[in-house]
Amino acid sequence: MFAKTSVPLAALTAGLLMSTSAFAADAEAFAERLKAVAGKQNFTLTYDSAVSEGDNVILQGVSGAPTGESAEEIGDVTFENVTGSTADGWRVERIPVQDIDVTEDGMRTTISGISIEGVELLPEGARSDMPAVKQVSELYFERAGVESVTVEKDGQQVFDLSGVKVENTIADDGTFSSDMDLGTFNVDFTTADPEAAKTMTELGYETLSGTIKGSSSWDPTSGSIDLDPFEIDVENVGNLSFTFDMSGYTPAFIQSMQQISQQMAQNPEGNQNSGMAMMGLMSQLSIGSADLTFTDDSLTNKLLDYYAGQQGQTREQLVQMISGMAPMMLAQLQNPEFQQKVNDAVSSFLQDPQSISISIDPESPVPAMQIVGAAMGAPQTLPQVLSLDVTANEADE
Repeated sequence: MFAKTSVPLAALTAGLLMSTSAFAADAEAFAERLKAVAGKQNFTLTYDSAVSEGDNVILQGVSGAPTGESAEEIGDVTFENVTGSTADGWRVERIPVQDIDVTEDGMRTTISGISIEGVELLPEGARSDMPAVKQVSELYFERAGVESVTVEKDGQQVFDLSGVKVENTIADDGTFSSDMDLGTFNVDFTTADPEAAKTMTELGYETLSGTIKGSSSWDPTSGSIDLDPFEIDVENVGNLSFTFDMSGYTPAFIQSMQQISQQMAQNPEGNQNSGMAMMGLMSQLSIGSADLTFTDDSLTNKLLDYYAGQQGQTREQLVQMISGMAPMMLAQLQNPEFQQKVNDAVSSFLQDPQSISISIDPESPVPAMQIVGAAMGAPQTLPQVLSLDVTANEADE
């Protein structure tokens, strides 16, 4: 009986050993591909070994840093449910990142619940059947998040952040979009240095709470990139909103920019030539429109009252002084019409703080280098070049 079964057992054992060896080779291939892609992103990655546990790949002794900087120890990193190959591309279902707990100079920072999902390492060389966003980066992820960040000073919590999420989507037409929820934060100023704590208490801001969110989209075909909007909303302070659109940000532009960045990292002494090449590359970009709006929620009046008290003035006197300074600060532009527009907007906002906006909205996109040239040679023309406008208390109209 033993004689009859020994050959099948030996074959089975050899097969298991061979399959394990093959998967270990795949783990090493995955690690090397990850290292190569990181290098193209100007990040130097090293590891001691790559091992497999089922469908997972574990890189042990990982260290990394931006190219040219000293490496920092990251530790062991697990890549869950790894499939694919270097020739066809790799996919990782999830990368759970170890919690971070660091104490330095009395400040303890803890970060927990870090994860990245739907990670793809694209095969070498762009393929026409791939979405453009994957062709230019060779690294793509669908979701990432952080459950919580906490900062303590001498045992007292001074800052916390929770619910950070980023989700990326590629539509059927190749358009890429990203939704960013950078979470809810809380800041306690009572534990800051005494002078700062005193100032914030007098302003009425012993603590602050708020949220940060944003969304963006990119059309690789046209090179149009939009940020609409990016918002910071702080309770009892106000809302800062930024929108922006630009054209010319094509896959070819990105690849050229990556090449120049790599050259600058590899040859710091040749940065002047690389800088000139970067300037030439920037000429391909054009600015379409932008808007920066602050909607007040008590911050302005609190600041006016505080600084008026510091200078022994009434709020009305301080407003008049600031309004009188604005034209002088803008006089170097030598553009009386724009100076008056800014002065009117600032005065209206300070007298009745609701909202104030700075926007550009030219009839057609303006080349980036035209803006640079105007700023350097004829700054007084910028308001006309960009159709620059400053308005107050019109957010709800």
